[in-house]
Amino acid sequence: MMRRRFVSLMILAACGLAPAGVRAQSPNLPAPAPSSTSQQPTPAPILTLLTVPKDAQVALRGASKLGGKTPLDLPWTATGKFTIIVEGDGLARTHGVIYLPERGQLPFVLSEPRNGSLSLFLRGFNYPGVNAYSGARSNRAIPFALTATGGLFMGVRSHLYYRDRLDEVGEYAEDRSRTERATRNAWLIYTGGVYAMSALDYWIRPRIELAENTATRMTLDVPKATRGGAMWRSLLVPGAGQEFANHRTRSSIWLTTVLFSGAGYVVADYLVSRDEVDVKWAKIGVENAAPADLDKARLELEQENRDLDVSKGVRRAFGIATLGFHALNLMDASIMYLSLPIPTHPKTAMIEPLVSPEMAGAAVHVRF
Repeated sequence: MMRRRFVSLMILAACGLAPAGVRAQSPNLPAPAPSSTSQQPTPAPILTLLTVPKDAQVALRGASKLGGKTPLDLPWTATGKFTIIVEGDGLARTHGVIYLPERGQLPFVLSEPRNGSLSLFLRGFNYPGVNAYSGARSNRAIPFALTATGGLFMGVRSHLYYRDRLDEVGEYAEDRSRTERATRNAWLIYTGGVYAMSALDYWIRPRIELAENTATRMTLDVPKATRGGAMWRSLLVPGAGQEFANHRTRSSIWLTTVLFSGAGYVVADYLVSRDEVDVKWAKIGVENAAPADLDKARLELEQENRDLDVSKGVRRAFGIATLGFHALNLMDASIMYLSLPIPTHPKTAMIEPLVSPEMAGAAVHVRF
């Protein structure tokens, strides 16, 4: 009985497997469709960032932070607007803005072109220091911002004193009001000069240019540090040539000394004007003094004359210092090293998770 059941089961199994074998051997039946798991996503093209000259150190800041030495392969996740800073031995430290679209499209430069124009100069008339700070040059932003703020404060202060003198009566008050008005105008001229210098500094700073852009390559032209470029920049704006040649500390020192010595000259000029008024009225006091008060009036006149001489000496010193610092800044630009070696960053690696409907994985960014 058991043997019959076993034989029956074997027959049924053979009948169930026969159609599958027939289908496998039949040439007219369609082949089975391939599984969807065998389809692989098409990898995105690589965008390579290059510079002219090559082997420059670049740092990109945007939705993510990237950096390394060119040529640099950028991951496909790096898209959007990026600020870029390019450095290198023999190159001027250059700041710009680029746009990296989705891979397969053309990248381009968003920052201003290198060729100067009147519109570019006028765009530089922001509050002093703003342009330098936005261009990653905070070492020059601080002197510009401090001197412009101080000049505006002193101008408003002198104007308030001038208005107070107008409310007084008498010839002495009239002379003092003229002094305050002249000082107010001097501070406004000084502040306007700082504004113009800040705009010039923005106008002459080094800029990148797009030399080539394809779907897989983006080449940026970076200005080289030259002796002539450093000297004419330092002639227009103190320290600009040193900044152009990557001497950032010396650049801020020259700019600070010239701007602050110029502010000292305006303060000393106010003291001279005030002492001249005091000398004028001390002479009137001597002329109108009674015989008993004549010696006292003469002593006061002598003291006022000494104060006036001191004020004139201080003004002369600040004037010489302003011109002297500017001349020394130009001399320094003519003898300094054109560029300092840029220290290489230590080798680092970063793992970034990649999750999308098509794939999941991780991108490894190596900085070298």
